[in-house]
Amino acid sequence: MMGALIIARKDYRSFFNSAVAYVITALFIFLMSWMFFQILSTYASRSFMMMMQGGGAPNMNLNEYVFAPHFGNVNVVLLIMIPALTMRLLSEEKKSRTMDLLMTSPITSTEIVVGKILAGCFLTWTILAFLSIYPLSTKLFAQFDKGPIITSFIGLALLSGVYVSMGVFASSLTENAIIAYFVAFVISLFFWVIGWASASMDGPVAQAVFNHLSIVSHFSDFAKGMINTSGIIYYLSLIVFFGFLTQRSLESSRWR
Repeated sequence: MMGALIIARKDYRSFFNSAVAYVITALFIFLMSWMFFQILSTYASRSFMMMMQGGGAPNMNLNEYVFAPHFGNVNVVLLIMIPALTMRLLSEEKKSRTMDLLMTSPITSTEIVVGKILAGCFLTWTILAFLSIYPLSTKLFAQFDKGPIITSFIGLALLSGVYVSMGVFASSLTENAIIAYFVAFVISLFFWVIGWASASMDGPVAQAVFNHLSIVSHFSDFAKGMINTSGIIYYLSLIVFFGFLTQRSLESSRWR
């Protein structure tokens, strides 16, 4: 898969040749910092009030009241941000007619898809690495369990891979990057809200199926400090599934 690595490295570098990656990263850090400060301030105010009323130190878990909501907010932002990062990965190739060169090169369509997904993942993980600032800075004045923090990062890495694969698939369907963004957002949102349908299901089997299809329900286990094998398999299956759809989309365009 050397061809995939070459494509991934080229696209990863191209992100930083324009202002898009820098702007999105800056906005992401600003938004996450503001949200984290608000959550931490609420936690501190509530702890102070409970201490004043009860006369002792409150038993409020920092992981539960600060980091779990914070990583939940990150999940929401990724839902909006990643389609913007991936919308040009294949649509721009089609628009500039460089896709024809790729498809006639010795690189296979599978390598093209894997390379594009890896490029999107590497960029997203680079941006997510800045999230380590918050637990590291909080560690200076408070104690908390590191386990849920680590598992949350693992969950975000897998979840962002799912969003990237959906975005690359949407980008393979059109030459218009804006259309690709909204298609990717709708697909991602569908898997986000599908778990809500379980409340209207009568049987426990149907409820379990819809809950299992929800990408949010699996991430909640990671946020609690649990590495659920079924969640890992589900996320990897979605990445492979949308990668396969992208590969078929590229192959179909070869014969048009």
